Amino acid sequence: MTKEYDIVIVGGGPAGLAAAISAKEEGMDKVLILERESQLGGILNQCIHAGYEDKNFNEKLTGPEYVENFINRIKKLKIEYKLDTTVLNINDTTLILVNGENGIIEIKAKAIIIATGCREKPRGVINIPGNRMAGIYTAGTVQKFINLEGYLPGKEVVILGSGNVALEVAKRMTLEGAKVKSVIEDMFYPDGSEKKVIECLDDFDIPLKLGYSVVDLKGKDRVEGLTITKIDNDRMPLKDTEEYIGCDTIVLSVGLFPDSNLAKEAGIKTHPLTGGIQVDKDMKTNIRGVFACGNSLYIHENVNYITVESYNAGKKAAKYISNL
Repeated sequence: MTKEYDIVIVGGGPAGLAAAISAKEEGMDKVLILERESQLGGILNQCIHAGYEDKNFNEKLTGPEYVENFINRIKKLKIEYKLDTTVLNINDTTLILVNGENGIIEIKAKAIIIATGCREKPRGVINIPGNRMAGIYTAGTVQKFINLEGYLPGKEVVILGSGNVALEVAKRMTLEGAKVKSVIEDMFYPDGSEKKVIECLDDFDIPLKLGYSVVDLKGKDRVEGLTITKIDNDRMPLKDTEEYIGCDTIVLSVGLFPDSNLAKEAGIKTHPLTGGIQVDKDMKTNIRGVFACGNSLYIHENVNYITVESYNAGKKAAKYISNL
């Protein structure tokens, strides 16, 4: 039996939660959130550092606290959600999904909002030399290990990348007892804010090496160290500047990209530069009845921008249904 809803939101992170709340408040009775993880909240569940300012609640919160406010509203509004649920296909406004409890399910909706968020760029993006040995992780994976699973993945650490996420990981791993031996950045300036550099690196005497590139990895089964070298403005290695750093763990923090694979498979247009879903001023995609918001469009600098945009997506989707 095919279930029918007014609006189905794909993704239960901040964007999906905000869109669902907005749609419900606009009078949509049957709203459903589909989340592939075992809990709502998305990537913010593993971001336990403070600094997420929620203008709706006039507070500065950790990531879990930020989404908890939205989850409480979801429950208060009695918005239905399914966890451990992966959407396999979208065909117009019909979704085929797989749920751990009920197997493969077909759901019909009057409108769909895609809020699938983003993914971390993999190792291949920065062409690190060497084989696929153990001990090389993305920053998000490290955050998940430490903050959600209580597991420290290494003791002697080098971090590649100097964005705010990388800086927070450096601080977090240090607090948990690891020795962060260096943060390496191939640009000639830190990618993160000056405040974060001071709070996360300077305060813990963690070296920041700017204008360096990795030229070699040592290790067979697990990483044992890496060799870096200074580079010039053309990103070419400078002679006699090689430096070896021993470590058992390398953390990659080289950026994010929109998770738009599901949209592409459904025939939804994506932007050639960002790879994110293309929408018009009303958050509509090129497929009738399908909307999108959040980091599935492009990588936002601030979660509040995502929230505002996603509230708008929920409102526009509700208006679309009202005009059917």
